[in-house]
Amino acid sequence: MSAPTSINRTVPRISLNRVEVALALGVSVNTVDEMVDEGYLPQPKRWHTRKVWLISEIEAFMSEWPSDGMNKKTGGDADGDSWRASA
Repeated sequence: MSAPTSINRTVPRISLNRVEVALALGVSVNTVDEMVDEGYLPQPKRWHTRKVWLISEIEAFMSEWPSDGMNKKTGGDADGDSWRASA
């Protein structure tokens, strides 16, 4: 009997790629790029050509997001939220 080629165990995720970040937030991958540019998400970590976001950093950034109706930078209206969908 040969040894199993892989062990079935759950390993907690510590990072997400760009598509996974978009899925987790319910936005498009282009919106993820905009959110990084606007400072709503951290810059990704890079290893060679691979880019990943640490889940802990995403959570930390999100904890600093403004509450509904408040602008991140001014504390006023959310009119400046270009990544937020409008009705």
